Amino acid sequence: MRKWTVLWAALIGSMLFLVQGCTDQNAFDLQDMIRGEESAKEEESTGESGGYEPDQPQDSSTETEPTREVSELYYAYHQLDAGQQKIYLEMLDALTGMRSGVPLSTLDKSVLEVVFTCVMNDHPELFYVEGYQYTEYTLGDAVTGITFSGTYSMTGAEMEQAGFMIEQKLAECFGEVPLNEDEYSTVKYLYEWLIQHTEYDRSAANNQNICSTFLQGRSVCQGYAKAMQYMLQKVGIQCVLVTGFTNGERHGWNLVRVNGEYYYLDPTWGDASYALGSADGPLEGGGPAINYDYFLVTTDEITRTHSIERVVALPVCTAVADNYFVREGLYFDCYDESKLALAFDSEMARTTGCVTIKCDTDGTYGMMVQALIDSQKIFDFVDKLGESIAYTTNDEQRTISFWNL
Repeated sequence: MRKWTVLWAALIGSMLFLVQGCTDQNAFDLQDMIRGEESAKEEESTGESGGYEPDQPQDSSTETEPTREVSELYYAYHQLDAGQQKIYLEMLDALTGMRSGVPLSTLDKSVLEVVFTCVMNDHPELFYVEGYQYTEYTLGDAVTGITFSGTYSMTGAEMEQAGFMIEQKLAECFGEVPLNEDEYSTVKYLYEWLIQHTEYDRSAANNQNICSTFLQGRSVCQGYAKAMQYMLQKVGIQCVLVTGFTNGERHGWNLVRVNGEYYYLDPTWGDASYALGSADGPLEGGGPAINYDYFLVTTDEITRTHSIERVVALPVCTAVADNYFVREGLYFDCYDESKLALAFDSEMARTTGCVTIKCDTDGTYGMMVQALIDSQKIFDFVDKLGESIAYTTNDEQRTISFWNL
């Protein structure tokens, strides 16, 4: 039941919102934010009001310009209107400074959830933020102001220490990032580094933020996605957290801009032990250490398995130029024996003992499966007659992986 307390001439109502995500149920959407109400303490009638009464309350709809320049790195911010952008910056400043009771330039509480979610989806460095609380002030039936307070999992000192430890952990990684090459190489390096240094673990502490990933090496989907975002933003590449559903569970992944084009990227499903069917361990007999089926893919490709919750407008991703399989010469539009021979005789195949190929259509994919697997033509390219070669297929992404080559 909602509780209200009269405070001289002002009526105050508070509500608490907690950030959730990718727990055992992978729950972290707007509809499932936990709501808990607080009642204000009653002030004694001394002739002075304890309420917040702004002298000149303003609705953000009257604002036409954001208060300052914001980098293009922060995708969600730039999808908001001018009034929402102003609220975004007010919330961001409050959360960055761990401040409470910050007046917002809106009298409309209905915009707070979306704007707060945009702040959190843009800023993985706010790893210490658990949620927020707002207080609405009214005089009679008129709303006179709204104040905003973050809720935090750490003290200021603990936050600074965790941030320092994260930077120490990533120093070697950033020191080796191929920044002088094109953005594809940078994203690929960071994607591989993240997967190689993280295990999927539903029981990991702090698994909704980057502390679990960088300090414990264990996380769930939101931890992976925010860690990927954090690293990409550090090297100047735009990336935002995207949420939705996969296999009936809530999930988080990324939208990233690479060489001027937008792609989807799912680092959790890049962890082969998770993406290829077992979140508890690697495939029997081994397999590719890193899965690239969801590395820089189109909207059509991601939505075959992922259902997107659009907090803000998202682009339709159609580019394929920087898809892993296109860049690495592993993308096929027909059964091409000479190209297959190059793939299975490549340095990568000799080093890793694995090859994954991707097909452009269901027809090409069916032809590859029939030839390489059903008719065992794989042995035309790999000299292991009398021995066995392991493989797995992904019908949605039209990929085939072979290992123990």
